[in-house]
Amino acid sequence: MAALRIGALLVLLSPAAALSLATGRSVAAVRVARPRLAASIVATADHTAAPRIASAYTAAKVATLATWSATSWIALSTHPTLALPLRHNLLTIAQALAPLPLGWGVFSALSSAARADGFKRLSSSTYRRLNLGAAAASLWMAAAVTFAPSFAVGYQMYTPPFALAAALAHILVGAFCLGVWTHTVSGSPKPVSGHYVPRMVRGLVGSLFALIPKQDADDPDEAAARSGRDLYALAAALFAFFTVMPLVRAFPLATVPTILGKRLSRAAAGWTFLSAVVCYVLKDAAQRGRLAASTFVTLRRTLAASSAIHLLVVAVKLIGVDAGGLILPGRGLWDFYPAAMSRPLTSAASLLMHILALFAALTPPASDADKGA
Repeated sequence: MAALRIGALLVLLSPAAALSLATGRSVAAVRVARPRLAASIVATADHTAAPRIASAYTAAKVATLATWSATSWIALSTHPTLALPLRHNLLTIAQALAPLPLGWGVFSALSSAARADGFKRLSSSTYRRLNLGAAAASLWMAAAVTFAPSFAVGYQMYTPPFALAAALAHILVGAFCLGVWTHTVSGSPKPVSGHYVPRMVRGLVGSLFALIPKQDADDPDEAAARSGRDLYALAAALFAFFTVMPLVRAFPLATVPTILGKRLSRAAAGWTFLSAVVCYVLKDAAQRGRLAASTFVTLRRTLAASSAIHLLVVAVKLIGVDAGGLILPGRGLWDFYPAAMSRPLTSAASLLMHILALFAALTPPASDADKGA
């Protein structure tokens, strides 16, 4: 595991290396221009299609979805200390796989942008946000599989070879997305020239304050209200809140909103954060009247699919398919999900954010324009 951590550090320190692998250019060729060169990377970026970058995003999509699926199966198919029925394990695995459509949508949108206009398109704020969101989620999941006992109250669920392979897959994806992002922005000005963390901090803080839509409307007939910007803004705020909560609160509260127990709830926070990023991107698109663009159609549909799957699995559990619940006889709901049931208000709030995201995604404003992102 020591070798894994050293390798992870080396890749994280050089996101340009991952971009170099995708472009076939040297690391030096993909480094971002310093402010003293008087021209930002946006000015010098290629304005033509980038099929190799697009293919790299496709590979990143496959690697991310396959790795998370394998991780979920290994972590949730058996319990380290309890003998749980197969039906319960399969329902929990289905819950863990609910974010897969969202991941598919994010990487597909990035791939389409690279294939259409290369770095010119990827330099827009939409794709910069998606790149950072995908990078953060990937690196978080890499940390979760590398340091599994720290994320899962001491449970060691993965063999060293699997942990190594899964962590490297997530790290390479995260480093690649960061490499593309650094290629589309300029570094910070003096006295921190060439560094990107200050830019990330400013962007994150600015996004928190920009969650409130620029034009509010309480009349459902007004264009601002019909756009869905308010719904996406509230959903983004809830997803952001539930990203942080499992990390700072102890179990049983930390199992909300993913309801994946002590084994995978904190690891899945990466997907919750990516959902927050997508909702923010859609809120911004709604403000600009761009929800009919192909990128945002993809993001809306895949966000809706992930939220619908999550809500469907929760509904099945509440009904009592897992050995009893609110309708079917038995105490399975309370025996198998004591953490979520012991925090009914918090659990209900977590379901509300998925309902908001699903409702907003399924009720876009009427438009026949197919505008670019």
